[in-house]
Amino acid sequence: MIGISSLRRDIRGARSHPVLSALVIALVPLAGCSSSTGRIEEQRGTGGATPQTFRNTSLAGVFDAGEEALREHFGAVRVSHGRGAIEAGPESFTQRGGTARVTDPALRPTYQMRRFGTLWIAEDENGVIVNCQVRVQRLDTTDYRSLKTHREFNDLPTETPIDNDAGLTADQRQAWTELARDQTMERQILGAIYRRLHGAAPVENSP
Repeated sequence: MIGISSLRRDIRGARSHPVLSALVIALVPLAGCSSSTGRIEEQRGTGGATPQTFRNTSLAGVFDAGEEALREHFGAVRVSHGRGAIEAGPESFTQRGGTARVTDPALRPTYQMRRFGTLWIAEDENGVIVNCQVRVQRLDTTDYRSLKTHREFNDLPTETPIDNDAGLTADQRQAWTELARDQTMERQILGAIYRRLHGAAPVENSP
C-alpha cells in the first residue's frame, strides 16, 4: 500500500523533473482510496452486507452512531478505527424451527443459535458508506458427531486422541452451521444509525 506521506515526499523531490512529478501526483488519489476499497472487499469476502450511504455528516459522527446502534442490539462492541470496523457478538439465543431444515415444519425443534454483528465504515465522494452484516449460526455439534460416528464406524477403532478432539477447548469442539444473514436486523441497525445522526427515520435506504 502506498502511503500518503511518502508520496508527498516524492512530490517535493520530483518537482525538478516534470514527467516524474506528474506521475507521482496522479498516484495520490489512488493511495487515498485504498483503505476504503479494502474495507469494502473485506465485507464482500465474508458473506455480504446491507449498505447505506450517510450524507451531510462526518466519519467520526457515523462511527459514534454505529457504535451506539450496535451496542443496543448486542451489548459489548469492539471498535477498530484502523480497519474501519465495529464488531459485536456472539449473542446467543434460542429459536424454534425456521432454519430451513426438513424437520422444522413438522417438529419445530428448539435450536441453540448465535449472531455476530459487524459494521464496515468508509468515506467516499458521496458521503460515509456503512455496510452492516449480521451473521447467524446454528449449533449442530450433536448432529455433526452422530454423522461422523456413522461414517467412521469400525469394529476396531483407529481414531487417535487428537481425532477425538482431545486437547481442544469447549468452543473448538462445537460445530456451528452458517445460515442466511439476518437482513431485517441489518436494516434495523442502519435505521438506528440514521436516527442518531438526523433524528428521524430515513425515507429509504440508498446504497
